[in-house]
Amino acid sequence: MTNYYIEQENKIVLFDTDKQKLINTLLFIPQYRGLEIKETEKEILYRNNKFVFANEIQDELLAEAKQVKTEEINNSKETAFKAGFYFNNAHFDCDDRAQIRLSAQLAISKQEDTIVWLDYDYNPVTLTYEQFVQMCAVATSIVSNIEFETSELLAAVDNAQSIAELELLTVNYNAVVAQAEQYTESEDTNE
Repeated sequence: MTNYYIEQENKIVLFDTDKQKLINTLLFIPQYRGLEIKETEKEILYRNNKFVFANEIQDELLAEAKQVKTEEINNSKETAFKAGFYFNNAHFDCDDRAQIRLSAQLAISKQEDTIVWLDYDYNPVTLTYEQFVQMCAVATSIVSNIEFETSELLAAVDNAQSIAELELLTVNYNAVVAQAEQYTESEDTNE
């Protein structure tokens, strides 16, 4: 599409896709009357209170889109951690604090111990030592897989050359959690 525009001091001050409409507009803006009407096939956008050629701001727009996508990925990661996971029909935390508590309890537990652990809603759940070890393994697997997926997504954001590439990146940690939970269920049925 052809755009017609008028520049003053290397800044686009008026533009339209209809040349006659631009000529008519000049009748009411005397300070621009003597300026040349130029034409281009480049897209013209209104950005930050000024008209600019779209290709001149693509890098800026891409950087902004990358920042938005990075925030989306990091927020989704934190949401996935806060959502927790299911083990033996109970819902458990897997955020940073839960990981610390699980590691500490695992370090002090003995194989003959029965462990009473609080679920997501602070209800006590009694687990054998083996179940507790397996629950810790599931939580660790979920956290490490979410972190790995996050690093892959953030690398893809950094390497994206266009906004269209960024839009193709989807963030869904549910599959990571479901895979770890499914592994646990298959382990339980094998016993």
